[in-house]
Order: sequence, then structure tokens, then C-alpha cells
Amino acid sequence: MNSRGAMHHWFACPSAPRGACDLKTSAVGRLATSAQPFTFASVDLKPDDPLRLGNLFISRRYFSLMLIKNVSILESGQLLPGRDILIEEGKIAKMGSDLCNVSDDDEVIDGRGKLAIPGLINGHTHLAMTLLRGYADDMELMPWLQEKIWPLEAKITEEDVSWGVKLGCLEQIRFGITCYNDMYYFPDTAAKASKEMGLRAFISGVVFDMKPELLGQVEPFIRRWQGDELITPAVGPHAAYTCSEETLLKAKEIADRHDAMIHIHLSETSEEVDDFVLSKGKSPVEYLDSLGLLNSRLAAVHCVWLSLEDCRLLAERKANVVSCTVSNLKLTSGIAPLNTMMKANVNVCLGTDGASSNNNLSLFEEMKTTAIVQKNAYHTPAAFSAEQVWRLATENAARAFRLNMGLRPGSLADLVLIDLQKPWFCPQTNIISHLVYSMTGGVDTTIVNGKVLMREGVIPGEAEIMEKAQERFLRLTS
Repeated sequence: MNSRGAMHHWFACPSAPRGACDLKTSAVGRLATSAQPFTFASVDLKPDDPLRLGNLFISRRYFSLMLIKNVSILESGQLLPGRDILIEEGKIAKMGSDLCNVSDDDEVIDGRGKLAIPGLINGHTHLAMTLLRGYADDMELMPWLQEKIWPLEAKITEEDVSWGVKLGCLEQIRFGITCYNDMYYFPDTAAKASKEMGLRAFISGVVFDMKPELLGQVEPFIRRWQGDELITPAVGPHAAYTCSEETLLKAKEIADRHDAMIHIHLSETSEEVDDFVLSKGKSPVEYLDSLGLLNSRLAAVHCVWLSLEDCRLLAERKANVVSCTVSNLKLTSGIAPLNTMMKANVNVCLGTDGASSNNNLSLFEEMKTTAIVQKNAYHTPAAFSAEQVWRLATENAARAFRLNMGLRPGSLADLVLIDLQKPWFCPQTNIISHLVYSMTGGVDTTIVNGKVLMREGVIPGEAEIMEKAQERFLRLTS
């Protein structure tokens, strides 16, 4: 693999009619049933199945409405306090001041001292590779892959993937990421684990020629998960240098048939580009274009080594580029020409890559590093503003993945509450600047599809997930 499961955290109570237990005051981490120890277990969850844990029933629609009261929002870069956000059926229903109170059966969140932002979107990762965090550092890409990562991945099982994905979901929830784009082995297992955790995800099983059986698993996987409220299946040919022309064309055919995203690593190293130019007389971007793969459903990851013609082609075909600055720097793959791409009108967004090459899943760190590196690459501090890089992790990513995101009525209720009562937000001058350059923590609450996954920094079952992930790492490296 090129660098690059836990519960869906609904509110839980003993199986009983609605209203039989009081969850009104049982925010995540403060369950009303806490007189009894509350444990989490891994379950085999299929799309749209209800979820049961022993005698516990986890309801998908326990609260009819959710009202976030007196929260601050950003409008044209300005902080506007005292706003209310009403959430219904997984979407933002209303926004305003002093919205009417909801009933006792509904949930109210006190937003005082907090900032509501759209959930961040991680445009590229290999989530199960959280299990390999710190396992192989300080190496260049191909030796890192061939000597360390691929041999260990040969031992990866479905259970490893499940707990690795759950660990990655924990981390993303803590960093305010509500949606991610993943490529790895055992996509059904990854989808189930992610759905249990409650995150929105684009999941693609990796495809490459050294494991030809993987290609035949793509379409059945897409059919199983199409239409799910949280999981969007995608097609994941690993790279142009690991997939033959035949494999790439078959992957495209499947994606076209199902209107699915294609997720691929592209032009990551200078060696990759040089090899293509020598062997095919084309850059990897030009080669994919000759096969018809450049389109608005393409998430082209890395794109470090691009010519002006490559940038023009990506823009003309409306392809999406996912930059993974920290991973590329750590593996010394290079610095992507983001400013050149954006001037050419390429839609650019951000990804963390896997935790084995980053080594965390923080888009806040990714934003700051990206801005600073681009300023130096173009030799001017004006090259990449905080506002520009903020859009990469929000608006641009939502456009790339065709998601109705943002703080407005009708959009998905995927949002994050940030605690403004932290030193790095003081003084409250330019809040977007603080989010990009100053933010080191302070995500208070993460909400996806109108469901609270973390509240006041508490995620139920977190300790068990980390314990199981540690066990899986020891198994892999024994």
C-alpha cells in the first residue's frame, strides 16, 4: 500500500419503549444508565441494520430534534455570537436567534463560549494504518513501502482492519473530521467499523495488479453499500504504476456504471513521473487523461510533480486534487505546486494520508503546514492565506465529494463545536487565522448526520478501542 471498529456512538439504554429511560440529561459520556458498567463490543453491522449489544439497544433516531443554543458562527470571516442551530433528520433545519424551544424528548446543547464550524473533510487516508503508526519512520517512499509496510500488510486480517479503522475514527472525531476518503484492504470491514463509529466515509478497496482478485470484489462491494446514509462506496485503483491499463479501464468502467468516485495516488514522486515519460512518452496525468480517467469524480492524491500542462488538464477535466503535505514532506516526496494549481482553477483539498506516514490525522496541523510550506515554495508570505487553506478542508472538499456541507438550512448536520475559551483563541481577532495557525486542540463536540459522536471531549468506549488496537499491533509485529 502506498502510505498511505467500536461503536456507532448513539445514545444507549436498556431495550425499552421511548421515554422509559431518561436520556435528556445523559450527554455522551454521562449515560443515564451509568449505575451499571457500560461496555462496547464489536458487532457485525450491515447497512441500515439496527444495532444491539446484549440487552442494550442503540437507537438511530432517539432524539427527534437537536437544538444548539447560543453558539457562535463565522460569517464572512466575522464571529457572530448568540446563534441557534436546529437539527432534524440529519440536516440543519433552521438557523437564527432565539429559535423556539424543543420538547422534553429532544436534545438541547448549550453552545455558549463555543464556535460552530462545518465538519472537516479528510480527502485521503488509509485509516487502518493507524495500527502502523511509528512502526517505520525516517525512510524514503519506496524503501518504506517495500521493506517495511508491504511485508507487514501481508499479515493484515479483517479484525486488524476493524480495530485500526475504529482507532482512526476516534482520532478523527477528536480533530473535528466528520467525513473521510479511505483506501485499503477489506472495504466491507472498514465500512462496517466506520458506520458503527458514526462517521461519514467514502470507502474504496484498494486495487492493484499484484493482487488481481481485488478488482473482482469492487462492484459487489459498491452494490452492497450504495444508498447508505453514511457510507459511500468508491473505486480505488492504487496508482498508475501499480495498475495495468486494463485494470485502470475496468476500474473506470465500474465507476462510470455506478457514478462512483475514483480514488488514486498520482504523480507522487519525481521517479514515478520520469518513468512514465520514458516508458509512455506521457506524464502520469496525461496517461490517465488518455484513458478517460480525468473527470469530476476523480480524487487524485498527492500530485506533487506536475507540469503546467498537467495543471491545465486537471482543471479542464474538473478533476479534484488531494494534497497531503505532511506525509509528502516526511517521505521527502516533494512539495505540490498548489498555488499554480489553484491559479489554473483546479479544485484542491487536503488529506492527512495514513498515520503510518503522517503520523497523525489532524487536518488542523495539515492546514498550518500546508500554508507555511506553500509560502516558502513560492517565496512570498502572500502566496497562501489562512482563508484559502481553510477552504481546502471545507468548501473545496465538499465540492470534490459532492456533499451538501456548510452551516445553512438544508445542509448535512455534520458540524463541530470548538471551545473558544482557550489561550490560542485569545485575543479574538481573526478567527480563521486562529483555526489555521493557532489551533492545537479544543474540539469540544463532534456531530455527524445529526448524531453526537463526542460531547465535551468524551467518546464512550475509547479506552477499549485503544486497548484492542494495541493488541492488534502486537499481533502484527510479533
